[in-house]
Amino acid sequence: MTPVLEMHGIRKAFPGVVALDGVDLTLHRGEVHMLLGENGAGKSTLMKILSGAYRKDQGRIVVDGKDVEIQSPRDALALGIRVIYQELNLIPHLSVAENIFLGAAPTHRFGVIDWRRLSAATSQLLTDLGMNLSPDTPLGQLSLAQRQMVEIAKALKGQASILVMDEPTSALTSREVDQLFALIARLTERGVAIVYITHRLDEVYRIGQRVSVLRDGRRVTTQPLSDVTVAELVRLMANREVGDHFPKQRTTPGKELLRVEGLGRRGALSDISFCLRAGEVVGIAGLLGAGRSELARVIAGADRSDSGTIQCDGQATNFRTPADAIRRGIGLLPEDRKAEGLVAGLTVARNTALPHGRRLARSGFLPRGCEERLAEPIVKDLRVKATPTQEVRLLSGGNQQKVVLGKWLAGDAHIFIFDEPTRGVDVGAKIEIYNLMNRLTASGAGIIMISSELPELLGMSDRILVMCRGRIRAEFSAADATQERVLSAALGLAS
Repeated sequence: MTPVLEMHGIRKAFPGVVALDGVDLTLHRGEVHMLLGENGAGKSTLMKILSGAYRKDQGRIVVDGKDVEIQSPRDALALGIRVIYQELNLIPHLSVAENIFLGAAPTHRFGVIDWRRLSAATSQLLTDLGMNLSPDTPLGQLSLAQRQMVEIAKALKGQASILVMDEPTSALTSREVDQLFALIARLTERGVAIVYITHRLDEVYRIGQRVSVLRDGRRVTTQPLSDVTVAELVRLMANREVGDHFPKQRTTPGKELLRVEGLGRRGALSDISFCLRAGEVVGIAGLLGAGRSELARVIAGADRSDSGTIQCDGQATNFRTPADAIRRGIGLLPEDRKAEGLVAGLTVARNTALPHGRRLARSGFLPRGCEERLAEPIVKDLRVKATPTQEVRLLSGGNQQKVVLGKWLAGDAHIFIFDEPTRGVDVGAKIEIYNLMNRLTASGAGIIMISSELPELLGMSDRILVMCRGRIRAEFSAADATQERVLSAALGLAS
């Protein structure tokens, strides 16, 4: 059969960086083709060329046996190519329906939007996709997982023959992942070809038929998944053997760094109590909406509590702003790094220095080069693939995550709150983050880690707190925790 897509010898260079160097990709109708590689390997760049967001420097693109030139996103849409990017491309103050049909809403005779038809079309699409959302709900009121599902519906509203999914499950619950995979099965049965980018290797074998691995802008291999093992995929991606996926180094807990007593926030948290000691990682598990991120925001000073107390290093505190928490040595790595952790248009150095302006300033002014001097050792230590003067928006997701981590390492933080620290991060970068956690706890820091990946919590935590409906439902030591016990508590089935 003629492939639905062929990309031959694709090359793309940016100033000082060759992002793609002669990459080939072939895609057949009705297949799920997994595209793997570490952050910065060129996966997203290749897909942006396919979608018309970037123009290739060299190479050929063949769709349904015909050479094509994709000069813009409009060209890609006309060819039946749809892309769901990892970073959502939605407008918060518009409704679900308006976001899905943005630029393509049904209209009356004189160009006025036909709201009844718009709502009906949206309801039909959402029902077909198994999504329980109201077309009229403002997007800003939805959770990150629900917004991800809206992005998927937006991409699928037209007739797609080629669908690219870039980390589509990174913010979804297990139930929503099941719904998405059922949808993928229905699409492939209709002949839709899917390119699926993920860092979750369990998903690779669950839905994929073939796999292509990119490394440093080059294609390393393309194979049927039946012919390659997980260990081989990791080696091909990282060009090194990755042994223990969770290299946890146990330390003896020291003094108490943080104590939370009876913390409450109306509609989100109720009677939360726990402590964090030097040298330990306290994991927080729970389903979507359990209150984990809300707890992190209150401790970090981003939201105010209605009741309860927080003590840092034995002293009662009252955080009115994040600046108050920063002065007490608390650093937050938020769940949504793009919206809450970074200023995309600023450089790596400036993002790193943002929380430390008061310390760096001299007579109210920042000395020339002080931000770069602060960031240089952090960039080197974390192996960020960028220079301090490069804009953060140009970095891959994993390198952006490292910059968020770096801005706290550049200061005096000793209480770290990591909310989904490895979301959208490749296998090699995950190991680097885990090793960094070991270094922090070895130096006497304490870490609160929120994660939706149970193996990660079990592998890296000293204790695990399980939240359900805004309360701490259970607490397990590392020795006693199992996936079954944690999940049961998260579902409210165990005490």
